[in-house]
Amino acid sequence: MAFIDFRFRPCVKAVVDSILNNPAFSGFVANSGFGRGAVPTLEEEVALFKGLGGEKFIMNGRDCESVSKAASSNPGVLEAMRAFPDEIIGFYGVDPYKGMPAIKAFKRAVLEDGFAGASIDGDICRMALSDARFYPLYTMCCDLDVPIIMTTGPAPMPRVPMENTSPVHVDRVAADFPELRIVMSHAGWNFPQQALATVFRNENVYMDISDMTMNMWMDFYVTNINSYLSEKVFFGSAHPFTHLSEALYVMKGYDFAEGVREKVMYENAKRFLRLP
Repeated sequence: MAFIDFRFRPCVKAVVDSILNNPAFSGFVANSGFGRGAVPTLEEEVALFKGLGGEKFIMNGRDCESVSKAASSNPGVLEAMRAFPDEIIGFYGVDPYKGMPAIKAFKRAVLEDGFAGASIDGDICRMALSDARFYPLYTMCCDLDVPIIMTTGPAPMPRVPMENTSPVHVDRVAADFPELRIVMSHAGWNFPQQALATVFRNENVYMDISDMTMNMWMDFYVTNINSYLSEKVFFGSAHPFTHLSEALYVMKGYDFAEGVREKVMYENAKRFLRLP
């Protein structure tokens, strides 16, 4: 089955370094041994993706430099987009502490470099998604008519509270910006009922189910996807945190209703991204 992956970061050196140098991921690195082996090339990662049936993937940038001290990954995303324009759709990471210069840089990235939208991480930035400092970015996304990916549902991270990306904040933003198309990445899995309710009650809110191997409520999610949210959910692997092949294997075990799996794996993302 062909698929679109809404959260796939090729495990190239720039991505590996951005994880190794971010203190928030120190537990994951220590427990998994991430980054100790040989680093594949971008060409190898794209070949892996296509070999497993993938057509396109979202590569979202992360810029939390003001807090994490890890360098922005946006330059690496742009380099990958230029190398594989048919496969890679880039979202530009925005650091809310950088103020209007970051908003203007985002605008240029969309209009001049072809980025498809914005990407933010309230947990690592230590800022609630409904904080007013994000609102200029939300306004710019509306002006440009591009979506935003909000990373929600953080993994175990030292000294990173999960309250900043609670779906309650997403619900507030969705109400304030009804024209803003929002994707809750990782499906807000720490708050399953609130996350599902936020997608259900807001026409402009969607979710990807990346990092599903960590989501201890996935059966609950699948039940509600089948019943209420079949048009609003996207497959995401969270590669390299969860290897793409593992994510695809896990997906096969979920009891999606007839026709829903195809929507989640491909059709919903294609429509949301306005692909031909």
